[in-house]
Amino acid sequence: MIHYRPFLNCDPPAIAEIWRSQPLSTAFIQTMTPAVLDDMVFASPFFDRHGLILAVQDGKPVGFVHAGFGPNAELTGIDHANGATALLLVSPHRDREAIAQELLSRAEQYLRERGATTLYGGATKTLAPFYFGLYGGSQLSGILASDAAGAEVFRTAGYSEATHSRIFRRDLTGFRPPVDRELMQIRRQYQLVKQTDSLPRDWWEACGFAAIDRLDFVLLPKTNGTPVAEARLWDIEPMASSWGVHAMGFVEMVVSPAANECAMATHFISEIFRQLQGCGITLVEFAVPTGDALGIEVCQKLSFEEVDQGVLFTKPAAL
Repeated sequence: MIHYRPFLNCDPPAIAEIWRSQPLSTAFIQTMTPAVLDDMVFASPFFDRHGLILAVQDGKPVGFVHAGFGPNAELTGIDHANGATALLLVSPHRDREAIAQELLSRAEQYLRERGATTLYGGATKTLAPFYFGLYGGSQLSGILASDAAGAEVFRTAGYSEATHSRIFRRDLTGFRPPVDRELMQIRRQYQLVKQTDSLPRDWWEACGFAAIDRLDFVLLPKTNGTPVAEARLWDIEPMASSWGVHAMGFVEMVVSPAANECAMATHFISEIFRQLQGCGITLVEFAVPTGDALGIEVCQKLSFEEVDQGVLFTKPAAL
């Protein structure tokens, strides 16, 4: 007999065991421990034990689902209108599919009772980002294609695909910046500036990402002026350690619109790569929304390899 209940303080070892029981996949950190969960999930200021629901059989948890919300427009607190099921995992079990659907149903009920009008399947940096650094790589991009079981749970429950991302990686071993006349001209006119220890920009960022080591880069005219490109990266830990590499991932990148926007972005990322090589970074990951034509073009120009895709699922809360 399976029964369902909210999270208790004694549950982290069982949750870590459920995590480790999943098939090997680059979508998940493999060396999950209760300490990692405590530091990166349960310590979040917006963690609510009632949003983490466990399936229990004979006193032993065999699955869990975790649901939460995103920030309000001012990034000063939680907005309950948009609710997301961040993660759903079930141990190998003969009734796995039925347990998964019941867990999802209970997560949806939790979200609706607190005011959600739209339900999402998968987490992003603005929707229930509890597993940043533990699932999905450099970004939370919904459910990864390599996590086929996770995606199937939402499809079976009537969710549709809302947004898509393409996950790219670039091995920096032996990287050399491309050279052409336009890039040489940009190199003569602009300089890369690295910034460390940047302060959180708002309450939401302070809650979710302040403890993460980040690097900010800006591309500035050598003759003074405003930045023409900005990027933020972070070391993908502890996940990158489970890959056996020293990696960093793009959190965001903005390039000012210009006639040579692609060339500017290509030079900007190339210069960032040179800086990262000097710090011993061997791999860079970039999650690019499918609608970001510039990001995809630059990744292709710099010989990134597409390694996965992310899908954010959605359905109206009234269904």
